[in-house]
Amino acid sequence: MRQILLIALLALGLSALQGCQVRPLYSSQTGTQAYLASVGIKPADDRVEQELRNRLIFLYSGGQGEPASPEYTLDMIFRGTASSALREELTDGITAQRYSATVTYTLRDNKTKEVIGSGKRTVVTFYDQTTQEFANRRALRDAENRAAHQLAEIIRTETASILTR
Repeated sequence: MRQILLIALLALGLSALQGCQVRPLYSSQTGTQAYLASVGIKPADDRVEQELRNRLIFLYSGGQGEPASPEYTLDMIFRGTASSALREELTDGITAQRYSATVTYTLRDNKTKEVIGSGKRTVVTFYDQTTQEFANRRALRDAENRAAHQLAEIIRTETASILTR
């Protein structure tokens, strides 16, 4: 009796597992890259948003550029702010700074004009500020670029997930 119960439970467990599908998001079978390559991105308003836009175009198309007639359009609203991370009296002239970047995005189907996905993401990058003005400007610019690249990776993953549903 106990063996029959174990066999029945095993059979039930195996039949339940047959319904599960685990597949990689970026596999060639899912067509994710083709979906991503059909996304157009609205023009940017400032330098950091343009960095984010350029990185997304590269990630979506694999370096091929934007599609001539995109099936989907990604619209972004970007905001970035720099602020101090530590009190200056604790750092002996070198201050830690943080750059916070937030993007709100909307993905639309160009045929139906329907919003098929949206989100808001924030990343924070850190940099040091010294007494040298050029070094400070370059450190901030590098932090802005890092933030844009991090946001691009996040948005790519989320839009891939939206498009393959």
